[in-house]
Amino acid sequence: MPQREDDAGQPSARSIWVRLRNTIEHVLRCLFTFFFSSPRPRNNSPAREVSTEKQEARLLVLGASDTGKSTFMRQMQLLCGHGYPVHERLRHQPHIRRNLLESLHKLVSHLAAYGAQPATPEAQEAAQAFLAWEDLEGLLSEGALMDKTLIPKAQTLWADPGIQEVYRRRSDFHLMTNAEYFIAYAERILQDEYLPTVEDILRMRYVTRGVVEHRHELKNMIITMYDMGGQRPERENWARQILDPSAILFLASLSEFDQNVEEATEYEPRNRMVESMEIFAEVLKYPAFQNIPVILILNKNDVFRAKIKEVAIRQFFQDFVGADYDENAVREYITKRYEQITEDHKRNIMVRYTEATDTRDFQDVFSFVSDFVSRFLLRRGALF
Repeated sequence: MPQREDDAGQPSARSIWVRLRNTIEHVLRCLFTFFFSSPRPRNNSPAREVSTEKQEARLLVLGASDTGKSTFMRQMQLLCGHGYPVHERLRHQPHIRRNLLESLHKLVSHLAAYGAQPATPEAQEAAQAFLAWEDLEGLLSEGALMDKTLIPKAQTLWADPGIQEVYRRRSDFHLMTNAEYFIAYAERILQDEYLPTVEDILRMRYVTRGVVEHRHELKNMIITMYDMGGQRPERENWARQILDPSAILFLASLSEFDQNVEEATEYEPRNRMVESMEIFAEVLKYPAFQNIPVILILNKNDVFRAKIKEVAIRQFFQDFVGADYDENAVREYITKRYEQITEDHKRNIMVRYTEATDTRDFQDVFSFVSDFVSRFLLRRGALF
């Protein structure tokens, strides 16, 4: 209905008031819409920032040489990273071939030490070929074609009783854990077109020099893992390399109780389990690590189970009081040796058993590790 005007044609006081009221209501609606209905920039919304912020964890992966630290890191790449595309698998080809060929060379080199001889002329010829072998680097260089005669020579040597006798004595010298695996697949690995499988890569041994860093973004956490070289010269730099870690993963091998340290000499043998425990003690007592949680991962459970059926731990540790060849008793004994060290240093640790080459088993262990670290960071208020 149109507003009435007075007799002079001017708006009445009532109509002026109505118009003013409508104008005020319109302005208020605009202000309300601007301040309360419009989306605000993310940077001005603290509540939104907190809800999307992720925890950040820095994990040190420590342990002696050949305890599975690098395998642990490779499983992380498989589980949380981009996996192993073809170009990445090809990059590992020379390292796997080196594992195979150096393992055979080491076995042949120890024949005389144990009074063993190749049983057939073919095995003798193959052994001589490996003993006289000098150009390993040239053979493994990029683009080099493989010597196809190496395949039957490797197979002949592995079937020879003399080589098998040396292999049974492998605890007396240092032979990589997965030597049997790679030698058994010599025909596949020594082909020119060989493409490593994921299992080949997980079983591969590659000595870590310095610090290898991997960063993985999970659903609720960003994890940066530092694989610290386990060789004696590398261990001196552990504590100085990374400041303020969120947690320490210390890897030790359950199966090393009958083995000697790789760097030790035949005149000064040193048990690998003893050295691993001493390294563990050094980590626990280092001042910068006093308030850092430690997870002890006892690795190579599969190798341990196979070994304990044939080797009595009492030969190397006379204080063992359980039954020889009892898997559970020996595992418990090794665990208690490490736990005693933590008690001596008034520390608490978490212990897990694993087979780092088994992806499903690794997933279980990593789930435990990530949950444990996440809870620790929340308690410490370590949101970045």
